[in-house]
Amino acid sequence: MTRLPRPRALPLPLLLLFAACGVAGGRPARPDHPERLDRRWALDLRLEEPLALRGDTLTAGTVRGEIALIDNPAVRGALVAGRPTHFGVYTADFAPFGFTVATGGIPTAAARLLGADSVEISLDPADGRAVVLRGRLAGDSIVGHWRYEAGRSAAAAGRFVMRGR
Repeated sequence: MTRLPRPRALPLPLLLLFAACGVAGGRPARPDHPERLDRRWALDLRLEEPLALRGDTLTAGTVRGEIALIDNPAVRGALVAGRPTHFGVYTADFAPFGFTVATGGIPTAAARLLGADSVEISLDPADGRAVVLRGRLAGDSIVGHWRYEAGRSAAAAGRFVMRGR
């Protein structure tokens, strides 16, 4: 009788690494209900780290807007690394925060589900100076942090809340 070695559990550090990468059983994590992002969202952004411009700092409190997202059928059923799972449009005026994002045309949004409850949304990603929102989806709300990069030394950041309509 041939004896096979007993299966061993993976070491804890390796399990934690897989969890951080969104890997379960060697496969990427998949969102269980991507349609949860398909809707209009009320958006509130709060400035916490202002953009420093020529020595002056803007300290405006909150910018309000709206985002409408729809499913991207090209990636439906499977996550494709780095590809948006949803596309849409938004309206928000970032001038009180000291910058503008949309440079003309229709202000676009590209979103992707990173797992069952993690979301990343880029506002005007083709511009190169996108506002990137990263948060957690719970029920009809998304809560998280946003960041705007304007070159190597200038950035603004804060928190956001999105509520489904």
